[in-house]
Amino acid sequence: MRKKVSLSIVTLAVIATLGACGTTKEKVDNVYGDSSSQKTNKEKDGVVETETNEKLKYDGYFKDIVTHDVDPRIETKLSYDTDYENTDWDNITFKVDHAKFVTVDHYKDTDGTPYKTLASLHYKLENEDSSDKHITPDTAELVMKDGEHVKAEIFMNVWDDEVLTSHKHKDGYMHFKVADEKKLEEIKAIDITFKAKDSEGNEVTHTYTVNMPIDAEK
Repeated sequence: MRKKVSLSIVTLAVIATLGACGTTKEKVDNVYGDSSSQKTNKEKDGVVETETNEKLKYDGYFKDIVTHDVDPRIETKLSYDTDYENTDWDNITFKVDHAKFVTVDHYKDTDGTPYKTLASLHYKLENEDSSDKHITPDTAELVMKDGEHVKAEIFMNVWDDEVLTSHKHKDGYMHFKVADEKKLEEIKAIDITFKAKDSEGNEVTHTYTVNMPIDAEK
């Protein structure tokens, strides 16, 4: 009897070891309490891309763009700690500390236009004493590793237009949508152009290039 028990324990240990090889599947726990989704991590050249079937609303970076009628499933996602900070524009500091990209099974805006790739940046915009006012994002592009520039539309319906008089700041999430499905690990950077009005009422613009680190968040 003791020999049979010992053999069973050894057999289970071998099975567990074999199961740990290759890609891994695990429960996805999130801030909304749903832990039913599965994810599979695939690593290529040091970058981990996650395949998952979780709903977009359960990802805190995208909850602002989910509606009652639009809540797609995430097919793949990729995250970066960016640690980006830029002070080139007229006493304004733009910071991005995290970027997340996802591909979804379907996403349609209010006009019914489908999108497959979405991005979310966690940012802070600080105005030390700029003369430029009414600052809003205007245009954006994904910069791919092969040099391609892909138009990314900004979700303006979640952007507060009353932004940045002197000595104020704004922070939160900035969202982008791309019509085509892109390989997330091939996204090298995002170019974001802001527009504003100067002290004489003329429109001015400034473009920030937020580069992605070499390694994605594990």
